[in-house]
Amino acid sequence: MDFLVSMLVQCVGYVVSELILSTFFFFCGWPVVRLFTLGRYPTHTRPDGSKGDNYVCCVGLVVFCLLLLALCSQF
Repeated sequence: MDFLVSMLVQCVGYVVSELILSTFFFFCGWPVVRLFTLGRYPTHTRPDGSKGDNYVCCVGLVVFCLLLLALCSQF
């Protein structure tokens, strides 16, 4: 039973982290990276798990945090 719960938690964690968060932050960071690289990078519009996609997700996380701070009038 403990093994089943562990597998369920891992499955839910994978869905949340990879499918929801990485996709959301990729699409937040994609236009910013395209703008700063003058349309050269990234060449695709869907995350495929590469190292470059992780960088785009990090940019998306930063953009999302900055937008959230701006909306909360923290600047």
